[in-house]
Amino acid sequence: MKNSIGIHWFRKGLRLHDNPSLKLTLEKCSKVYPIFIWDPYFAKNGFAGPNRWRFLIEALADLDSSLRKLNSRLFVFRGKPTELLPKIIEDWSVSLLSFEKDTEPYARQRDQFVYDFCTKKDVEVITMSSHTLYDLDSLYKM
Repeated sequence: MKNSIGIHWFRKGLRLHDNPSLKLTLEKCSKVYPIFIWDPYFAKNGFAGPNRWRFLIEALADLDSSLRKLNSRLFVFRGKPTELLPKIIEDWSVSLLSFEKDTEPYARQRDQFVYDFCTKKDVEVITMSSHTLYDLDSLYKM
């Protein structure tokens, strides 16, 4: 799989260090596209005030700057991930998608849709917990 193309979808964990999903993608793929998607769901539903949006913009700029130091860049898209990701995956001939697990109800539904699409297209999906202390799914099974 080392000659494959991967996408790492940045969401909450806007960092290069201590990012297990990104690390595994870099190990498995010869080419990795880092992406971020501005999801209109969060703006429309008033989940963020001006300070949170400013922080997000600064964090994305910092992430892009860090990637550029490594001869890469952050690709930023705007729209519904459930509509954009299938198109990106097909247009870029992606064989692996990675992202950080999210525990919120909207995110779980969105991520299940993306996972189901990837399964149908034979695209490997890597998800790991790294923004919570524990993988909540494994705690529920106990």
